[in-house]
Amino acid sequence: MTDDTASFELPKMMKVDDCEALHRFLADAQNKHIAFDCSAVERLSGLAAQILVMAAGVWRSQSLDVTFGSPSDGFSLSVSMLGLNDLLLPAQVTA
Repeated sequence: MTDDTASFELPKMMKVDDCEALHRFLADAQNKHIAFDCSAVERLSGLAAQILVMAAGVWRSQSLDVTFGSPSDGFSLSVSMLGLNDLLLPAQVTA
């Protein structure tokens, strides 16, 4: 992570207040790479997933990095059940 990377730790279960905090984080992180710590997530709500998909698309379209680090089993399962693997957890390219 570099100085131009903003980080956000996703909580176990995102409530509306958490989604508002995520929205504020994204507003403040404009023009920076963003990194999400997904290690504590037990379940990802649909609203939280929508915000993350939007952020990933916008940031990537601006050639900025978006990472979803240390995805917990709950995060991975939620992303899979919502059909968002390709958008939030793209396959790692190996050499």
